[in-house]
Amino acid sequence: MREFIRSHYRKALTVAAVGAFLWLIVYQRQAAAPVVEELSGQTMGTGWHVQVVVDAAHKDKLADAGAAINAALLRLDKGIFSTYAADSELSRLNVAAVGKPQPVSRELLEVLLLARTINTQSYGTFDVTVGGLVNLWGFGPSPQNGVPDDKAIAAAMKHLGADQYDVDARAGTITRLADITIDLSAIAKGYAVDKVGELLQAAGFSNYLVEIGGEVRVQGWRQPDQSWVIAIETPGTGPRTPIARLDSHGESFGVADSGDYRNFFEKDGKRYSHEIDPHSGRPVDHTLTAVTVLAGTVAEADAWATAMMVLGPEAGPLLAEKRGMSVYFIIRKDDGFETRHTPGFEPYLVTEAVKH
Repeated sequence: MREFIRSHYRKALTVAAVGAFLWLIVYQRQAAAPVVEELSGQTMGTGWHVQVVVDAAHKDKLADAGAAINAALLRLDKGIFSTYAADSELSRLNVAAVGKPQPVSRELLEVLLLARTINTQSYGTFDVTVGGLVNLWGFGPSPQNGVPDDKAIAAAMKHLGADQYDVDARAGTITRLADITIDLSAIAKGYAVDKVGELLQAAGFSNYLVEIGGEVRVQGWRQPDQSWVIAIETPGTGPRTPIARLDSHGESFGVADSGDYRNFFEKDGKRYSHEIDPHSGRPVDHTLTAVTVLAGTVAEADAWATAMMVLGPEAGPLLAEKRGMSVYFIIRKDDGFETRHTPGFEPYLVTEAVKH
């Protein structure tokens, strides 16, 4: 009987110990559950925001990641892509002697090579040498008032063309072949978002959302049972409201949008958008008011969003479907908006406030 009591007592202690151990595991798991942390700052004339899922193993790396992001964005903006900073690589390139190779960073080489590729694929509707026209219409570093005349537009269009600069990746140089002005505002923010994503990955973070000026990259999951959901806003100048939402389903991709309703001026009752058509030298003049593009990188999505805005409500969807792209179109109607999307966009579309 005494032996039975001892044995039973030992078993009770063992059960209690196991129970305490299991409770400790559960407690530790709860205490170490990943949380969504936020980082933010200013860059490229707008704000940048990061939401990143952080577990206990990487929490001490978050501050360093934030510092690295700030440093990288400062370099990409003021050091490389800015047309507002006189000493940026791009500003120096734009005033360099025609025909003289200019040493540049790997980042500027990559962006200009990608820009040329998309220029060809989009039939010239995406063209980073449109800078002269952007400035002429008052959407560059020096705002202008009024609508330029036909003579001024024709003169600016003589300094246009993706074939007017040469990229020598091996030598690390870019050469202006004519007096062109390169403007990377339609691709640089997307490229910067991709670079921030790379920094987060290198720091050990694999679940995040990065946004700069509306251009977004998503990776992984916000929570184990919750993916990243992004709102597509209703075009307009009032309070922002969603017209639709897209669900990432845990995938990794870039999202970018473009529209004619954010940056514009009005003259004599007519609206002039910052979206310049390189073929006409004038702001786009059609009923396509906004597009959202999904792509493998945010830089690609950013550039293609501009190309689709230039292509318009008919040619845009045709080219997007031909290339198997994932694109959402918002078209202005007398009584509101009509929406269209390519088959590739369908799996990510959550809801639509407007049906077509």
